[in-house]
Amino acid sequence: MPVRRLATLWRLGRAFVRESHVTHASDNGASMTRVARFFASHGARAAPLGAGVPALSQLSRVLENASDALASHPALAETAVRVALAELDGLFTPYDAPRFRAACKAAFPATLAFELAELSDTPLRSGVAEQTHRARIGDIPVRITLLRADARAELDDDLALALAAARFAERRSPKAREMHPVEWVRRARESVDAMIDLRQRAADQSYLRFRLREDKRLAVPEVLWDYCNDAVLTTREIETVALSDAAGIASCGLDQADVVATLIEAFFEMALGVGLYHAGLDAAGARVSVEGQTRGQIVLEADNPMMIFAAHEREFLVGVSHALMEGDHKAAARAHLEHGRPETNATHHEVRVEATYRREAERFASPHARRNVGVAHLFGAIGRAPAEHMFSEAHGRIASRAVMLSRSAERIERMAQELAPGVDVWKIARKVVLRLAADQFSLRNLAARFAHEATHWPHTLPRLPALIAKRAAASQDTHGTVFR
Repeated sequence: MPVRRLATLWRLGRAFVRESHVTHASDNGASMTRVARFFASHGARAAPLGAGVPALSQLSRVLENASDALASHPALAETAVRVALAELDGLFTPYDAPRFRAACKAAFPATLAFELAELSDTPLRSGVAEQTHRARIGDIPVRITLLRADARAELDDDLALALAAARFAERRSPKAREMHPVEWVRRARESVDAMIDLRQRAADQSYLRFRLREDKRLAVPEVLWDYCNDAVLTTREIETVALSDAAGIASCGLDQADVVATLIEAFFEMALGVGLYHAGLDAAGARVSVEGQTRGQIVLEADNPMMIFAAHEREFLVGVSHALMEGDHKAAARAHLEHGRPETNATHHEVRVEATYRREAERFASPHARRNVGVAHLFGAIGRAPAEHMFSEAHGRIASRAVMLSRSAERIERMAQELAPGVDVWKIARKVVLRLAADQFSLRNLAARFAHEATHWPHTLPRLPALIAKRAAASQDTHGTVFR
Protein backbone atom coordinates (compact mmCIF):
# COMPACT_ATOMS: atom_id res chain seq x y z
CA MET A 1 0.00 0.00 0.00
CA PRO A 2 1.50 3.45 -0.90
CA VAL A 3 2.71 5.50 2.05
CA ARG A 4 0.34 8.39 1.26
CA ARG A 5 -2.69 6.13 1.12
CA LEU A 6 -1.59 4.46 4.35
CA ALA A 7 -1.39 7.91 5.96
CA THR A 8 -4.93 8.65 4.83
CA LEU A 9 -6.15 5.33 6.23
CA TRP A 10 -4.40 6.05 9.54
CA ARG A 11 -6.03 9.48 9.85
CA LEU A 12 -9.50 8.14 9.06
CA GLY A 13 -9.09 5.26 11.49
CA ARG A 14 -7.98 7.57 14.27
CA ALA A 15 -10.98 9.80 13.53
CA PHE A 16 -13.34 6.87 14.10
CA VAL A 17 -11.58 6.00 17.37
CA ARG A 18 -11.54 9.61 18.59
CA GLU A 19 -15.20 10.20 17.81
CA SER A 20 -16.24 6.92 19.44
CA HIS A 21 -14.73 8.07 22.75
CA VAL A 22 -16.88 11.21 22.84
CA THR A 23 -20.10 9.27 22.14
CA HIS A 24 -22.80 9.53 24.79
CA ALA A 25 -26.21 7.91 25.03
CA SER A 26 -27.84 11.29 24.40
CA ASP A 27 -25.88 11.98 21.22
CA ASN A 28 -28.51 10.32 18.97
CA GLY A 29 -26.08 9.92 16.13
CA ALA A 30 -24.04 13.09 16.77
CA SER A 31 -20.72 11.21 16.71
CA MET A 32 -21.61 9.73 13.32
CA THR A 33 -22.35 13.26 12.12
CA ARG A 34 -18.95 14.44 13.34
CA VAL A 35 -17.21 11.58 11.53
CA ALA A 36 -19.10 12.42 8.34
CA ARG A 37 -18.05 16.06 8.67
CA PHE A 38 -14.51 14.89 9.19
CA PHE A 39 -14.68 13.15 5.81
CA ALA A 40 -15.70 16.45 4.20
CA SER A 41 -12.83 18.43 5.67
CA HIS A 42 -10.36 15.58 5.30
CA GLY A 43 -10.79 15.47 1.53
CA ALA A 44 -9.48 19.02 1.26
CA ARG A 45 -6.74 18.65 3.88
CA ALA A 46 -5.40 15.44 2.33
CA ALA A 47 -5.34 16.82 -1.23
CA PRO A 48 -1.68 17.94 -0.99
CA LEU A 49 -0.78 14.35 -0.10
CA GLY A 50 -2.24 13.19 -3.40
CA ALA A 51 -4.29 10.62 -1.51
CA GLY A 52 -7.46 12.53 -0.63
CA VAL A 53 -10.97 11.20 -0.65
CA PRO A 54 -12.75 13.40 -3.24
CA ALA A 55 -15.82 11.22 -3.46
CA LEU A 56 -16.26 11.15 0.31
CA SER A 57 -15.84 14.91 0.45
CA GLN A 58 -19.19 15.01 -1.41
CA LEU A 59 -20.65 11.78 -0.05
CA SER A 60 -20.19 13.11 3.48
CA ARG A 61 -23.41 15.09 3.04
CA VAL A 62 -25.19 11.78 2.48
CA LEU A 63 -23.58 10.14 5.50
CA GLU A 64 -24.35 13.16 7.66
CA ASN A 65 -28.02 13.24 6.62
CA ALA A 66 -28.35 9.52 7.25
CA SER A 67 -26.35 9.38 10.49
CA ASP A 68 -29.24 9.78 12.92
CA ALA A 69 -31.25 6.92 11.43
CA LEU A 70 -28.15 4.75 11.13
CA ALA A 71 -27.09 5.29 14.72
CA SER A 72 -30.51 4.75 16.29
CA HIS A 73 -31.88 2.07 13.94
CA PRO A 74 -29.21 0.40 11.73
CA ALA A 75 -31.94 -1.54 9.90
CA LEU A 76 -33.12 1.77 8.41
CA ALA A 77 -29.73 2.32 6.79
CA GLU A 78 -30.85 1.32 3.30
CA THR A 79 -33.63 3.88 3.20
CA ALA A 80 -31.66 6.56 5.03
CA VAL A 81 -28.81 6.41 2.53
CA ARG A 82 -31.11 6.10 -0.51
CA VAL A 83 -33.17 9.11 0.55
CA ALA A 84 -30.08 11.19 1.21
CA LEU A 85 -28.53 10.19 -2.13
CA ALA A 86 -31.74 10.91 -4.04
CA GLU A 87 -31.86 14.41 -2.58
CA LEU A 88 -28.44 15.24 -4.07
CA ASP A 89 -28.17 16.52 -7.64
CA GLY A 90 -25.04 14.42 -8.14
CA LEU A 91 -21.72 13.83 -6.46
CA PHE A 92 -19.53 14.76 -9.40
CA THR A 93 -19.28 17.51 -11.99
CA PRO A 94 -21.02 16.10 -15.08
CA TYR A 95 -19.34 15.58 -18.44
CA ASP A 96 -19.99 18.11 -21.16
CA ALA A 97 -21.59 16.85 -24.40
CA PRO A 98 -18.33 15.99 -26.26
CA ARG A 99 -16.93 14.01 -23.32
CA PHE A 100 -20.28 12.30 -22.84
CA ARG A 101 -20.33 11.29 -26.52
CA ALA A 102 -16.77 9.94 -26.29
CA ALA A 103 -17.54 8.00 -23.12
CA CYS A 104 -20.64 6.45 -24.72
CA LYS A 105 -18.62 5.43 -27.77
CA ALA A 106 -16.02 3.78 -25.54
CA ALA A 107 -18.70 1.98 -23.50
CA PHE A 108 -20.33 0.26 -26.49
CA PRO A 109 -18.66 -2.62 -28.36
CA ALA A 110 -16.99 -1.77 -31.64
CA THR A 111 -19.34 -4.12 -33.52
CA LEU A 112 -22.35 -1.93 -32.62
CA ALA A 113 -22.28 0.80 -35.26
CA PHE A 114 -24.66 3.72 -34.75
CA GLU A 115 -24.70 7.50 -34.87
CA LEU A 116 -25.57 9.46 -31.72
CA ALA A 117 -27.26 12.59 -33.04
CA GLU A 118 -28.91 15.64 -31.48
CA LEU A 119 -27.17 15.08 -28.15
CA SER A 120 -28.33 17.59 -25.52
CA ASP A 121 -25.61 19.96 -24.32
CA THR A 122 -26.55 19.64 -20.66
CA PRO A 123 -27.71 16.60 -18.70
CA LEU A 124 -31.41 16.05 -18.13
CA ARG A 125 -30.49 14.53 -14.78
CA SER A 126 -27.34 13.89 -12.74
CA GLY A 127 -27.25 11.02 -10.28
CA VAL A 128 -24.72 9.60 -7.86
CA ALA A 129 -22.09 8.73 -10.49
CA GLU A 130 -24.20 9.00 -13.63
CA GLN A 131 -25.83 11.48 -15.98
CA THR A 132 -28.67 11.29 -18.48
CA HIS A 133 -28.81 13.10 -21.84
CA ARG A 134 -31.38 13.34 -24.59
CA ALA A 135 -30.24 12.15 -28.04
CA ARG A 136 -31.39 10.40 -31.21
CA ILE A 137 -30.28 7.06 -32.64
CA GLY A 138 -31.40 6.97 -36.25
CA ASP A 139 -35.05 8.00 -36.16
CA ILE A 140 -35.57 7.01 -32.52
CA PRO A 141 -35.51 9.72 -29.82
CA VAL A 142 -33.77 8.26 -26.77
CA ARG A 143 -32.60 8.99 -23.24
CA ILE A 144 -29.11 7.67 -22.49
CA THR A 145 -27.88 7.20 -18.92
CA LEU A 146 -24.11 6.80 -18.62
CA LEU A 147 -22.35 5.43 -15.55
CA ARG A 148 -19.09 7.33 -15.43
CA ALA A 149 -16.12 4.98 -15.08
CA ASP A 150 -13.94 7.57 -13.32
CA ALA A 151 -16.66 8.46 -10.81
CA ARG A 152 -17.41 4.78 -10.13
CA ALA A 153 -13.71 4.10 -9.56
CA GLU A 154 -13.46 7.02 -7.12
CA LEU A 155 -16.52 5.83 -5.22
CA ASP A 156 -15.19 2.27 -5.00
CA ASP A 157 -11.77 3.45 -3.89
CA ASP A 158 -12.96 5.95 -1.30
CA LEU A 159 -15.63 3.68 0.19
CA ALA A 160 -13.08 0.85 0.38
CA LEU A 161 -10.75 3.26 2.21
CA ALA A 162 -13.51 4.27 4.63
CA LEU A 163 -14.38 0.60 5.26
CA ALA A 164 -10.74 -0.24 5.98
CA ALA A 165 -10.55 2.70 8.38
CA ALA A 166 -13.71 1.53 10.16
CA ARG A 167 -12.25 -1.98 10.57
CA PHE A 168 -9.03 -0.47 11.89
CA ALA A 169 -11.03 1.55 14.44
CA GLU A 170 -13.04 -1.49 15.61
CA ARG A 171 -9.83 -3.46 16.17
CA ARG A 172 -8.27 -0.60 18.11
CA SER A 173 -11.15 0.50 20.34
CA PRO A 174 -14.01 -1.30 22.15
CA LYS A 175 -15.97 1.95 22.12
CA ALA A 176 -15.58 2.15 18.34
CA ARG A 177 -17.00 -1.38 18.09
CA GLU A 178 -20.07 -0.21 19.99
CA MET A 179 -20.56 2.50 17.35
CA HIS A 180 -20.61 -0.16 14.55
CA PRO A 181 -18.72 1.94 11.95
CA VAL A 182 -18.06 -1.12 9.74
CA GLU A 183 -21.76 -1.88 9.42
CA TRP A 184 -22.48 1.80 8.87
CA VAL A 185 -20.04 2.20 5.97
CA ARG A 186 -20.84 -1.24 4.49
CA ARG A 187 -24.54 -0.42 4.30
CA ALA A 188 -23.76 2.89 2.66
CA ARG A 189 -21.60 1.08 0.11
CA GLU A 190 -24.29 -1.52 -0.63
CA SER A 191 -26.88 1.22 -1.16
CA VAL A 192 -24.60 3.09 -3.55
CA ASP A 193 -23.87 -0.09 -5.53
CA ALA A 194 -27.58 -0.89 -5.80
CA MET A 195 -28.45 2.59 -7.01
CA ILE A 196 -25.91 2.59 -9.85
CA ASP A 197 -26.55 -0.96 -11.11
CA LEU A 198 -27.79 -0.06 -14.61
CA ARG A 199 -28.49 -3.63 -15.75
CA GLN A 200 -30.77 -4.21 -12.77
CA ARG A 201 -32.45 -0.88 -13.43
CA ALA A 202 -33.08 -1.83 -17.06
CA ALA A 203 -34.56 -5.17 -15.98
CA ASP A 204 -36.80 -3.43 -13.42
CA GLN A 205 -37.94 -0.96 -16.08
CA SER A 206 -38.87 -3.78 -18.47
CA TYR A 207 -40.80 -5.56 -15.72
CA LEU A 208 -42.57 -2.33 -14.85
CA ARG A 209 -43.53 -1.72 -18.48
CA PHE A 210 -45.01 -5.22 -18.69
CA ARG A 211 -46.76 -4.91 -15.31
CA LEU A 212 -48.39 -1.58 -16.18
CA ARG A 213 -49.10 -2.23 -19.85
CA GLU A 214 -52.87 -1.79 -19.32
CA ASP A 215 -52.72 1.15 -16.91
CA LYS A 216 -53.77 4.27 -18.83
CA ARG A 217 -52.58 6.63 -16.12
CA LEU A 218 -48.87 5.74 -16.39
CA ALA A 219 -46.46 5.56 -19.32
CA VAL A 220 -43.27 3.48 -19.02
CA PRO A 221 -40.68 4.05 -21.79
CA GLU A 222 -39.34 1.00 -23.64
CA VAL A 223 -35.84 -0.23 -22.81
CA LEU A 224 -33.65 -0.54 -25.93
CA TRP A 225 -31.64 -3.58 -24.89
CA ASP A 226 -29.31 -3.43 -27.90
CA TYR A 227 -27.93 -0.19 -26.48
CA CYS A 228 -27.64 -1.27 -22.84
CA ASN A 229 -24.77 -2.74 -20.85
CA ASP A 230 -23.14 -2.34 -17.44
CA ALA A 231 -22.21 1.28 -18.16
CA VAL A 232 -25.09 2.53 -20.35
CA LEU A 233 -28.89 2.41 -20.10
CA THR A 234 -30.91 3.51 -23.15
CA THR A 235 -34.68 3.97 -23.36
CA ARG A 236 -37.10 5.55 -25.81
CA GLU A 237 -37.81 9.15 -24.98
CA ILE A 238 -41.33 10.38 -24.33
CA GLU A 239 -41.82 14.12 -24.65
CA THR A 240 -42.90 15.48 -21.27
CA VAL A 241 -43.51 18.59 -19.21
CA ALA A 242 -42.96 18.94 -15.48
CA LEU A 243 -46.02 18.47 -13.31
CA SER A 244 -45.22 21.82 -11.69
CA ASP A 245 -45.36 23.59 -15.11
CA ALA A 246 -48.95 24.85 -15.02
CA ALA A 247 -48.64 26.74 -18.32
CA GLY A 248 -47.13 23.75 -20.15
CA ILE A 249 -49.82 21.41 -18.89
CA ALA A 250 -52.62 23.83 -19.75
CA SER A 251 -51.24 24.35 -23.27
CA CYS A 252 -51.74 20.63 -23.89
CA GLY A 253 -55.36 20.76 -22.82
CA LEU A 254 -54.76 19.09 -19.44
CA ASP A 255 -56.02 20.13 -16.02
CA GLN A 256 -53.22 20.34 -13.47
CA ALA A 257 -55.45 19.43 -10.51
CA ASP A 258 -56.65 16.29 -12.29
CA VAL A 259 -53.08 15.26 -13.04
CA VAL A 260 -52.05 15.87 -9.41
CA ALA A 261 -54.95 13.70 -8.20
CA THR A 262 -53.93 10.99 -10.68
CA LEU A 263 -50.34 11.07 -9.42
CA ILE A 264 -51.46 10.76 -5.79
CA GLU A 265 -53.72 7.81 -6.55
CA ALA A 266 -51.05 6.12 -8.68
CA PHE A 267 -48.42 6.64 -5.99
CA PHE A 268 -50.43 4.84 -3.32
CA GLU A 269 -51.59 2.08 -5.66
CA MET A 270 -48.04 1.45 -6.88
CA ALA A 271 -46.54 1.35 -3.39
CA LEU A 272 -49.31 -0.57 -1.61
CA GLY A 273 -50.86 -2.53 -4.49
CA VAL A 274 -48.04 -3.32 -6.91
CA GLY A 275 -45.38 -3.14 -4.21
CA LEU A 276 -43.04 -0.80 -6.03
CA TYR A 277 -41.61 2.59 -5.15
CA HIS A 278 -40.71 4.73 -8.17
CA ALA A 279 -39.26 8.23 -7.81
CA GLY A 280 -41.10 9.26 -10.98
CA LEU A 281 -44.21 9.40 -8.80
CA ASP A 282 -42.43 11.59 -6.27
CA ALA A 283 -43.39 15.25 -6.25
CA ALA A 284 -39.93 16.51 -7.17
CA GLY A 285 -39.42 14.53 -10.39
CA ALA A 286 -42.94 13.94 -11.68
CA ARG A 287 -43.41 14.58 -15.40
CA VAL A 288 -46.44 14.29 -17.69
CA SER A 289 -46.47 13.06 -21.28
CA VAL A 290 -47.55 15.49 -24.00
CA GLU A 291 -47.29 12.99 -26.88
CA GLY A 292 -50.31 11.77 -28.81
CA GLN A 293 -50.78 8.19 -27.59
CA THR A 294 -49.71 8.81 -24.00
CA ARG A 295 -50.90 12.39 -23.53
CA GLY A 296 -51.71 13.16 -19.90
CA GLN A 297 -50.03 10.02 -18.53
CA ILE A 298 -47.34 10.29 -15.86
CA VAL A 299 -44.03 9.05 -17.25
CA LEU A 300 -41.85 6.69 -15.20
CA GLU A 301 -38.32 7.02 -16.53
CA ALA A 302 -35.65 4.38 -15.94
CA ASP A 303 -33.12 6.92 -14.67
CA ASN A 304 -35.25 7.51 -11.56
CA PRO A 305 -34.63 5.36 -8.45
CA MET A 306 -36.88 2.32 -8.08
CA MET A 307 -37.37 -0.22 -5.27
CA ILE A 308 -39.55 -3.34 -5.18
CA PHE A 309 -41.33 -4.39 -1.96
CA ALA A 310 -41.81 -8.01 -0.96
CA ALA A 311 -45.37 -9.34 -0.84
CA HIS A 312 -45.42 -9.59 2.96
CA GLU A 313 -44.14 -6.00 3.27
CA ARG A 314 -46.88 -4.76 0.97
CA GLU A 315 -49.55 -6.71 2.86
CA PHE A 316 -48.29 -5.36 6.18
CA LEU A 317 -48.42 -1.75 4.95
CA VAL A 318 -51.95 -2.20 3.62
CA GLY A 319 -53.25 -4.11 6.64
CA VAL A 320 -51.79 -1.78 9.26
CA SER A 321 -52.81 1.36 7.32
CA HIS A 322 -56.39 0.10 7.22
CA ALA A 323 -56.31 -0.95 10.88
CA LEU A 324 -55.00 2.43 12.08
CA MET A 325 -57.56 4.35 10.04
CA GLU A 326 -60.31 2.16 11.52
CA GLY A 327 -58.92 2.51 15.05
CA ASP A 328 -58.34 -1.25 15.30
CA HIS A 329 -55.03 -1.32 17.13
CA LYS A 330 -55.41 -5.03 17.95
CA ALA A 331 -55.45 -5.95 14.26
CA ALA A 332 -52.33 -3.83 13.72
CA ALA A 333 -50.58 -5.55 16.63
CA ARG A 334 -51.53 -9.00 15.29
CA ALA A 335 -50.05 -8.09 11.89
CA HIS A 336 -46.88 -6.92 13.64
CA LEU A 337 -46.47 -10.15 15.63
CA GLU A 338 -47.07 -12.30 12.54
CA HIS A 339 -43.68 -11.07 11.27
CA GLY A 340 -41.81 -12.08 14.41
CA ARG A 341 -42.33 -12.52 18.13
CA PRO A 342 -39.94 -11.74 21.00
CA GLU A 343 -37.96 -14.71 22.28
CA THR A 344 -38.10 -13.66 25.96
CA ASN A 345 -40.68 -11.80 28.06
CA ALA A 346 -43.17 -12.39 25.25
CA THR A 347 -46.28 -11.19 27.11
CA HIS A 348 -44.59 -8.00 28.29
CA HIS A 349 -43.42 -7.11 24.78
CA GLU A 350 -46.74 -8.00 23.16
CA VAL A 351 -48.51 -5.60 25.52
CA ARG A 352 -46.05 -2.86 24.59
CA VAL A 353 -46.60 -3.51 20.88
CA GLU A 354 -50.37 -3.21 21.32
CA ALA A 355 -49.96 -0.03 23.38
CA THR A 356 -47.81 1.50 20.64
CA TYR A 357 -50.40 0.79 17.97
CA ARG A 358 -53.22 2.03 20.25
CA ARG A 359 -51.41 5.36 20.63
CA GLU A 360 -50.98 5.68 16.86
CA ALA A 361 -54.52 4.55 16.03
CA GLU A 362 -55.96 7.40 18.10
CA ARG A 363 -54.35 9.88 15.67
CA PHE A 364 -55.98 8.47 12.54
CA ALA A 365 -59.26 6.82 13.57
CA SER A 366 -61.55 9.82 12.97
CA PRO A 367 -61.72 12.84 10.63
CA HIS A 368 -61.35 15.13 13.64
CA ALA A 369 -58.17 13.38 14.80
CA ARG A 370 -56.75 13.43 11.26
CA ARG A 371 -57.32 17.16 10.88
CA ASN A 372 -53.80 18.14 11.91
CA VAL A 373 -51.90 15.13 10.57
CA GLY A 374 -51.09 14.08 7.01
CA VAL A 375 -50.73 10.79 5.20
CA ALA A 376 -46.97 11.11 5.73
CA HIS A 377 -47.63 10.84 9.48
CA LEU A 378 -49.57 7.62 8.85
CA PHE A 379 -46.60 5.98 7.14
CA GLY A 380 -44.32 7.41 9.82
CA ALA A 381 -46.46 5.72 12.47
CA ILE A 382 -46.40 2.45 10.53
CA GLY A 383 -42.60 2.58 10.44
CA ARG A 384 -42.16 3.69 14.04
CA ALA A 385 -43.65 0.59 15.65
CA PRO A 386 -41.49 -1.98 13.77
CA ALA A 387 -38.43 0.17 14.50
CA GLU A 388 -39.27 0.32 18.23
CA HIS A 389 -40.24 -3.37 18.50
CA MET A 390 -37.87 -5.01 16.04
CA PHE A 391 -38.25 -8.71 16.82
CA SER A 392 -37.07 -9.92 13.40
CA GLU A 393 -35.21 -8.80 10.30
CA ALA A 394 -38.57 -8.43 8.55
CA HIS A 395 -39.53 -5.68 10.98
CA GLY A 396 -36.41 -3.72 10.04
CA ARG A 397 -37.17 -3.94 6.33
CA ILE A 398 -40.81 -2.94 6.89
CA ALA A 399 -39.75 0.07 8.97
CA SER A 400 -37.29 1.04 6.25
CA ARG A 401 -39.96 0.92 3.53
CA ALA A 402 -42.45 2.88 5.65
CA VAL A 403 -39.91 5.62 6.37
CA MET A 404 -39.21 6.03 2.66
CA LEU A 405 -42.92 6.22 1.82
CA SER A 406 -43.40 8.75 4.59
CA ARG A 407 -40.75 11.03 3.10
CA SER A 408 -42.29 10.78 -0.36
CA ALA A 409 -45.83 11.29 0.93
CA GLU A 410 -44.68 14.41 2.75
CA ARG A 411 -43.35 15.92 -0.48
CA ILE A 412 -46.49 14.91 -2.37
CA GLU A 413 -48.72 16.57 0.23
CA ARG A 414 -46.64 19.73 0.05
CA MET A 415 -46.83 19.72 -3.75
CA ALA A 416 -50.60 19.18 -3.70
CA GLN A 417 -51.04 22.09 -1.30
CA GLU A 418 -49.07 24.37 -3.62
CA LEU A 419 -50.39 23.26 -7.02
CA ALA A 420 -53.91 22.00 -6.30
CA PRO A 421 -55.18 23.01 -2.84
CA GLY A 422 -58.59 21.54 -3.63
CA VAL A 423 -57.22 17.99 -3.91
CA ASP A 424 -57.79 16.01 -0.70
CA VAL A 425 -54.77 13.69 -0.29
CA TRP A 426 -56.31 11.93 2.72
CA LYS A 427 -59.49 11.12 0.80
CA ILE A 428 -57.57 9.59 -2.10
CA ALA A 429 -55.23 7.62 0.17
CA ARG A 430 -58.11 6.29 2.26
CA LYS A 431 -59.99 5.19 -0.87
CA VAL A 432 -56.95 3.28 -2.15
CA VAL A 433 -56.22 1.64 1.22
CA LEU A 434 -59.86 0.55 1.70
CA ARG A 435 -59.98 -0.95 -1.79
CA LEU A 436 -56.69 -2.82 -1.36
CA ALA A 437 -57.65 -4.06 2.11
CA ALA A 438 -60.94 -5.41 0.76
CA ASP A 439 -59.10 -7.02 -2.15
CA GLN A 440 -56.93 -9.02 0.25
CA PHE A 441 -60.04 -11.03 1.16
CA SER A 442 -61.65 -11.13 -2.28
CA LEU A 443 -62.27 -14.42 -4.09
CA ARG A 444 -59.74 -13.48 -6.77
CA ASN A 445 -57.00 -12.86 -4.22
CA LEU A 446 -57.86 -16.00 -2.26
CA ALA A 447 -57.68 -18.02 -5.49
CA ALA A 448 -54.28 -16.51 -6.26
CA ARG A 449 -53.05 -17.40 -2.77
CA PHE A 450 -54.41 -20.93 -3.13
CA ALA A 451 -52.60 -21.34 -6.46
CA HIS A 452 -49.37 -20.03 -4.95
CA GLU A 453 -49.56 -22.33 -1.94
CA ALA A 454 -50.40 -25.31 -4.17
CA THR A 455 -46.95 -25.07 -5.75
CA HIS A 456 -45.45 -26.04 -2.36
CA TRP A 457 -47.66 -29.08 -1.78
CA PRO A 458 -45.44 -31.58 -3.68
CA HIS A 459 -42.67 -30.74 -1.20
CA THR A 460 -44.84 -30.53 1.93
CA LEU A 461 -47.27 -33.45 1.63
CA PRO A 462 -44.65 -36.25 1.63
CA ARG A 463 -43.24 -34.82 4.89
CA LEU A 464 -46.64 -34.50 6.57
CA PRO A 465 -46.73 -37.99 8.25
CA ALA A 466 -43.24 -37.47 9.70
CA LEU A 467 -44.17 -34.02 10.98
CA ILE A 468 -47.35 -35.38 12.64
CA ALA A 469 -45.39 -38.20 14.30
CA LYS A 470 -42.75 -35.76 15.52
CA ARG A 471 -45.40 -33.48 16.94
CA ALA A 472 -47.14 -36.39 18.69
CA ALA A 473 -43.84 -37.56 20.21
CA ALA A 474 -43.10 -34.06 21.48
CA SER A 475 -46.57 -33.85 23.00
CA GLN A 476 -46.09 -37.19 24.83
CA ASP A 477 -42.74 -36.04 26.20
CA THR A 478 -44.36 -32.87 27.49
CA HIS A 479 -47.19 -34.75 29.22
CA GLY A 480 -44.71 -37.17 30.76
CA THR A 481 -42.75 -34.31 32.27
CA VAL A 482 -45.87 -32.78 33.76
CA PHE A 483 -47.06 -35.98 35.52
CA ARG A 484 -43.78 -37.02 37.06
